[in-house]
Amino acid sequence: MNIKEIGTGVCIILFAGGIGWSIQTLIEVDKRTAIMAEKVSENHKMIKPLWEDFIRRNTNGHVERLDEQTNFKVRFKWK
Repeated sequence: MNIKEIGTGVCIILFAGGIGWSIQTLIEVDKRTAIMAEKVSENHKMIKPLWEDFIRRNTNGHVERLDEQTNFKVRFKWK
């Protein structure tokens, strides 16, 4: 075996190892993403009734109409 064949073999092994590492990393990230999506879904199920109850019990009327124009003005006092 000459040096060119050894160099080619090393390059092929490194390239295959890089591809294997990339695939393993992508699978791991996909698993973490699936777990996070499940946690977010569970949190949404838990928070939704609380938020709906808050909106229903709100008596001042500011939460139900967040997109309406109001007469409230913000006044700053600069020193």
